[in-house]
Amino acid sequence: MKTMVQRLSVPLGAAAVVGVVLGLLTSPILGMLVTAAGMFGVALLLVQADATLLRQLRQQVEKLESGLQPEAVATPRVDELGTLTAAINRLGKHDKATQQANSDPLTGLANRRGVLTKLEAAFKRNQPLALFYIDLDKFKPVNDQYGHEMGDAVLLKVAELMLACVRENDTVARLGGDEFLIVFYGMTDKALIEERAKKVLDLLNEPMWVNNTRIKIGGSVGITIAPQDGATVEALMQAADETMYAVKKAGRNAYRFYS
Repeated sequence: MKTMVQRLSVPLGAAAVVGVVLGLLTSPILGMLVTAAGMFGVALLLVQADATLLRQLRQQVEKLESGLQPEAVATPRVDELGTLTAAINRLGKHDKATQQANSDPLTGLANRRGVLTKLEAAFKRNQPLALFYIDLDKFKPVNDQYGHEMGDAVLLKVAELMLACVRENDTVARLGGDEFLIVFYGMTDKALIEERAKKVLDLLNEPMWVNNTRIKIGGSVGITIAPQDGATVEALMQAADETMYAVKKAGRNAYRFYS
């Protein structure tokens, strides 16, 4: 691997040789001027190329930090900046693979594995949170009557509605089928949690137009709060699941706190 010093030494040396030759053929002063101008020009071009590459790498890292998947930066460099570029490109590929493993392929939301990872991290930080376990009402008839393509379109719309109910740092996940999970980090105030639950139900109860078809569904929501409703992630989710099914049995289209 060439170092950046080696990368500079070749073109700068060439500029110096040209200046010396001109000095011998013409005058020493002209040779010195040509050498100086040539070395300055070469150095300026190399610095500009380095600045461009560094700007691309900075943009790539910013996208990774924001959760976006950047395009790999192509460079023929084999010096320190080339090594740094290759390392950031590998990080982007690893991050993409991690995102795919933790994301629902249909909606792009977190999948079961993804949300469990986030919940485990929250429990390790002893971070309080509210968890909504949501099962869609009247979704099966949509699949039966209109087909799975329409069902998928409805699920995409539901994902969009749920994302409108959360803050930037919260998590919306699709566990599979028509089951969703919402995690509100740091939220334990019952009044605030109820506001969010009502908003979720209001949006789900609103008739939606999908592929020029009017669809009417709803949702049953089981709510648990950490840490009081579960000492582990599994216990918290189990309690929310049981509460959601209690809502189903009681008539559906409502929310209930675990007790």
